[in-house]
Formats: sequence, C-alpha cells, structure tokens
Amino acid sequence: MSTDATSHIAGAATRSRTGSQMTLAPGSHYWKAQAKDQIWVRLQFVPQRKMEVDIWWNRLGHHPDVQLQFGLYDDFVELGCLTGNGFDNPQLQGIGFGTFAVNIAVQALKACYPPHFKVQGLLSNTAEAGLEPARRLHLEANRRAFWRRFGLGVITREDPPLDFLAGQVGHLQVVPTGLLAGQFPRYVPLDEFVRDPPSS
Repeated sequence: MSTDATSHIAGAATRSRTGSQMTLAPGSHYWKAQAKDQIWVRLQFVPQRKMEVDIWWNRLGHHPDVQLQFGLYDDFVELGCLTGNGFDNPQLQGIGFGTFAVNIAVQALKACYPPHFKVQGLLSNTAEAGLEPARRLHLEANRRAFWRRFGLGVITREDPPLDFLAGQVGHLQVVPTGLLAGQFPRYVPLDEFVRDPPSS
C-alpha cells in the first residue's frame, strides 16, 4: 500500500507548544491511499457548525460513498448520521468503513474540544422499518455494540423505542486495529492528513 501525500504542508492535527494537546485547524483536510483499490478522504471542520468525514471508494464524485456527520454546538456535539455502509449497501457493509470514519472523527473531536464536552445523538435507521423484526433487532444490536466500542454509552428508551448515544469527548477512544476492505488501516493518524485536495 502506498499513501499519496499531495502536500508537504503541516497535517490536519498539530501539537501545541507543550506537546500534550492536539489542535485541528478549521477547514478541509485530506488523505488518499492506493492498494488494490483507491480511497479518498476529506475531513471538514467548521467550528460551531459541523464536522464531517467524507469517503470516496475507487471514484471521486460530488457525493461521497460513505459519510459521517456531527453537529457542533456551544456545549455539546451531536451525532448526525453515518450513511453509505448500511444493510442497504452490502458492497460497503461490514468491511471497516464505519470504524475508519469514526476513528477519524474521534481524533478530530479530541483535538477540538475539552474532555468534559458532551457527545450525544439518536441511533436510528428509518430504512430498516420494513425489515422483518428479527433482522431489525439484529441490526439494532450491532449498531449499539458498534458505538460502544468508541467509548459511548447507549441509552435505550422503551416508549417510543429509541436508542440514544451519550458520552464525553474525554471518554472517546479509537479502535486501532483491523483493516478497511482488507487493504488499508482502519486507524490513520490526523497528522497524515494534508490541506491540499488529492488528485484523482
């Protein structure tokens, strides 16, 4: 596998002068790699507004294949949605895209916010509503287990039946092992991201 760093500008995350705290510059940051397949990643950070991880697989286009969104507010971060790697897209399901995207976001959140900052969200997938109950319950259980791996709690309410994420930035953790599609690491440090968009 080779990574194509298209710029020698400092990476997305830099350490403060004390060397202990990572900081993330606002704007877009990019990572690209090629093995059997190609992957392009864009991390967007807009303070007080949003954080987004966009992933393109073997093609660059207007819409990413997989996307993770967070809303950024004065006193909490809200998980928006993780799309493109669900049951309705089996080509990209279960091969590491979700873990890869969340690993990037966890690093970025830790670089931007203090440990006590809240992380919350609603876990749901309306596309699952028409599935058989057993399949739907299986997907819900997998979703809860997925987010717990990153240090988030899942609170289940019965009426109406909803799952909520709850946690703090300081409790977030990456999942450092495993491969994406058997080719790329599922954990890429933020300092490997660059500011210039990669070429196709």
